Amino acid sequence: MMRSLRVRLLLLLGAEIIVAAVIQFATSYGAARHEANKLFDYHMQQMASALQDSDFQEWDWYRHGVGNDDAYDFAIQVWDENGNKRYQSSVAHFPPKQEGPGFSTVALADGDWRVYALMAHGRTIQVAQNMEVRRDRATSLALKTLSPTIPTSLLLLLATWGVVSAALSPLKRIGEDLTNRDVGSLAPVSERGVPTEVSGLTSELNSLLTRLSHALESQQRFVADAAHELRSPLTALRLQVQTLMRAKDEETRMQGAQRLLGGIDRASRLVEQLLNLARQDPPLQSGVVKRVDIPACLELAAGDAARFALVKNIEIQYEGVRDMEVVGDAEGWQIMLRNLLDNAVRYTPENGTVRVTLQAEGNMGVVTIEDSGPGIGEQDRQRVFDRFYRVPGSPPGGSGLGLAIVKAIAGRHGASVTLDRSDLGGLLVRIRFGVYAGSRAIGAAGQQAS
Repeated sequence: MMRSLRVRLLLLLGAEIIVAAVIQFATSYGAARHEANKLFDYHMQQMASALQDSDFQEWDWYRHGVGNDDAYDFAIQVWDENGNKRYQSSVAHFPPKQEGPGFSTVALADGDWRVYALMAHGRTIQVAQNMEVRRDRATSLALKTLSPTIPTSLLLLLATWGVVSAALSPLKRIGEDLTNRDVGSLAPVSERGVPTEVSGLTSELNSLLTRLSHALESQQRFVADAAHELRSPLTALRLQVQTLMRAKDEETRMQGAQRLLGGIDRASRLVEQLLNLARQDPPLQSGVVKRVDIPACLELAAGDAARFALVKNIEIQYEGVRDMEVVGDAEGWQIMLRNLLDNAVRYTPENGTVRVTLQAEGNMGVVTIEDSGPGIGEQDRQRVFDRFYRVPGSPPGGSGLGLAIVKAIAGRHGASVTLDRSDLGGLLVRIRFGVYAGSRAIGAAGQQAS
């Protein structure tokens, strides 16, 4: 398979030049043959007219019939009024006498003959010419017309080589630019001099390089954050293990083991949140997009949070529609809603309330999660979406990644997340998103789980 665009263009353009030369030759040959036929027919008429007053003697036949059979382009024959042949220009094979005056074409053993007959003074004068002679003359004229085309075609091929090379030079420059780059260079390629037909390719290439640059930055930031945040819990686990090894009685060992298990749980949660954040980061995410049932996702998230709510005797209430769908990543929606409900339960004191509302507003859907906890001050409501940021005075055990994950997932689905104060006294989280056009919003009475 031919992969060189330069060679392919040169072959195609060269083939077009050759085809054009062939067409020119065929056209020239046809025109030359037509003109040769007109010219030779005229000569035959003039020759016959010039001979109509000649006095042909019988001895002329024999004198002109000696040798040189191929020396005459025109063959002349004369018959008298009795049908006796009075003259012929050579002893070669000639067409028979024609029935009437005018032009005709006769097929003989040596080819087709063009014949012109003229009746004058009781005699029939017949001038004939082999059509092969006309074809040879036409071919000669066409070749003479074609002869300048050969060097012109060669010059066109050279010019085509230069034009193709110049047209492909931007692609060559882009290729050399990418070849000479190091692994970490993701700067956009220059679009200087790039033709319109290639500008779309370079634009998409630069867009890809930009996305790769963002993905690399996100990956580097994630690795740095993960290394920084894992260092402290790992150090704490090491100290707890050392303390456990130095324990001298069973009670001290049990306390050390419980603290070690708690540290392991916190480290496990941190690792899980880091992995969730990495999977939901837009430059790196490649989840399956499909129709997502939002009430079902809320039900699963509430089920995960229910066991923690039971321990603290927290009531989880639900109000709103039972049927609403969006187009997106089901796993991402479940993680986002589970994080919000987990935060609501975690920061709500015992015997408190968490309320979940799902409503339709035109072609938009709104999920609202409220709690009766301490809430978040207005000065911290934007910062809590940053990675590893925790509100001062928050209880231990959190990773500071929950709302960062929520923001990443919401941004990937074109949803907005806002924070406000709830009527319950705590935090209100509102998510607005586009609803799938074919979904229905069916009203539901309030439900609760505790």
